[in-house]
Amino acid sequence: MDNILKYPQSTIVNRVVPKTMFYKFMEVNPRMKSRFVNDVVNITWLYKLSASTLNVTDTEEMKEIEVFVVALKQPDCPTDLFTFIDTNMPHHIVFVLVHDNSAMLLINYKDWTDETHTKFRIRQAFASPWMPMVDLELSVQGQSLSRIYDNFVAQVSGIGEHKAGAMADIVALKKQIATAEAELESLLKKMRKEPQLDRQLAMNKQVKAKRKELDNLKKKLEELK
Repeated sequence: MDNILKYPQSTIVNRVVPKTMFYKFMEVNPRMKSRFVNDVVNITWLYKLSASTLNVTDTEEMKEIEVFVVALKQPDCPTDLFTFIDTNMPHHIVFVLVHDNSAMLLINYKDWTDETHTKFRIRQAFASPWMPMVDLELSVQGQSLSRIYDNFVAQVSGIGEHKAGAMADIVALKKQIATAEAELESLLKKMRKEPQLDRQLAMNKQVKAKRKELDNLKKKLEELK
């Protein structure tokens, strides 16, 4: 496979990983197995980003970042397959999903569930839009693997510039903001449908409180950028 992200030659692995490898080393239930069989053509381990392949530092929490290119049989493959892989793989991963001549980036922001570093917990998934393969870009920015990974998340998610070490807090805040926005929209819909004035006034008070909560969350988010 071509060097689609134009990374240093030292990082290129370019090895097809048989789907049976995932069956062998992961507890694949029948539903996940059908995802591999019905949705995936093949998976290529294209890049390995580490202290040995890049002139960067690593930590006990992050030794490698793998980039997998997944050729799909159709572009609307459910993302639970990649959540499953990411939860069970011992390294941080970036997925490049490919269908025909188009591609998209998928990254699951995650952390370890315990100090033994045996399994990950997905905090939030971020995906780019589909784009022509020639427009695909994910630049390596940073002098440590953790900073490079955070910048990958920033690029794919659209978070953009942010303070070093702030990504965990940013992801948590973005999740809170999304929840608060959904709650606000639900309150507004209920208030519009409510025929009784006294209940409308009570709901309007809740709407104001929720908007204030949203404003505070967004201010906190801006302080981390």
